[in-house]
Amino acid sequence: MSELEARIDFSKLKPFPETDVQNNNNKIITKAFLDSAYQVVESIESFGRLFTPIVKDMRGNVKRLEAKYKENEQAFCYLEDLILLDKDGNENAFDSVTEGLLWLKRALEMIEMFFRNMLEDESGSDNVKHHLRKAYEDALLPYHGFLAQKGFQFLHHYVPTRTTLLGPSESNQSNVVALQSFLVTFRSNLDHLNVFFEANNLNKTYKA
Repeated sequence: MSELEARIDFSKLKPFPETDVQNNNNKIITKAFLDSAYQVVESIESFGRLFTPIVKDMRGNVKRLEAKYKENEQAFCYLEDLILLDKDGNENAFDSVTEGLLWLKRALEMIEMFFRNMLEDESGSDNVKHHLRKAYEDALLPYHGFLAQKGFQFLHHYVPTRTTLLGPSESNQSNVVALQSFLVTFRSNLDHLNVFFEANNLNKTYKA
């Protein structure tokens, strides 16, 4: 990869899905959501080997949801149905599939906030460590125990620069515009899931 080439080309990423308003159910299509989540995981993988634990955890949660979806693709066409139908008749309403989506959602929120913080930084600073730290504090810190917190305190120092991620400022405008567009449905999916988790009393706050 050229030093002038951005590690993440947001124009090549499949956007997160709009909720399915055509069928008047305002739900998220499972496969489309998981496909986009996989792409985010691959983007984080480009941050470097030190980010492998985050990548592994996120990918594991996507695969957990994907495996459940493949058990009955018709019944689990929508992400909300996958969660609600799976817990019906289950003694533990908060099972491994629901837990997987909860932690995946939180990790995705950190990533979305990180990139949004970068875009909203009027200074255009190449150092984006503080943006990742702020995103972590907002999205994951409340649910992390001592060891997880210490792990992140080490990790965030090694996040690549703005130029490395998006390309040099004199030539990255198209990538910045693509990122802005990508964040629109990314954020709307996360907001939708936050409402869903609260409405169904699934937003557990234990620390990992």
